[in-house]
Amino acid sequence: MTTDTMLWQPSPDRIARANITDFARRAAARSGRSLPDYAALWRWSNEEREAFWCAVWDYAAIVGTRGERTLVDAHRMPGARWFPDARLNFAENLLTRRAADDAGDALVFRGEDKLARRVSHAELVATTSRVAAALKAAGVAAGDRVAAYVPNLPE
Repeated sequence: MTTDTMLWQPSPDRIARANITDFARRAAARSGRSLPDYAALWRWSNEEREAFWCAVWDYAAIVGTRGERTLVDAHRMPGARWFPDARLNFAENLLTRRAADDAGDALVFRGEDKLARRVSHAELVATTSRVAAALKAAGVAAGDRVAAYVPNLPE
């Protein structure tokens, strides 16, 4: 078997429903490029790195400020820096994908001691909000670092 032999091929329906297919379709419409398949998308991601990654930022609906620069030190791989001027809140980007009152599972926990616990999206948003308020009240500000030695639990 050679390294270019595919071990698995998704069905046409699965390809049509894939996020990468949707991204390629939208990016092609916005950029005027033809992106009919994965190979074309890969070529674009290498030939026009900045345009590609700006399209990824937009497609992912990142909440934040992208900044002026998209790519610094592109010739250094590894070592290139993407969106070095960007400002975003990681938690906000994770938690705003669903309605704040969503009762669906955000976390499903199973402990080694058979402890089982489910945390809804609404509970996770509320808990995160309380923790953020407590940290702010304790004087934690932008640029500070907070660390903890905690067990592997939802909390």
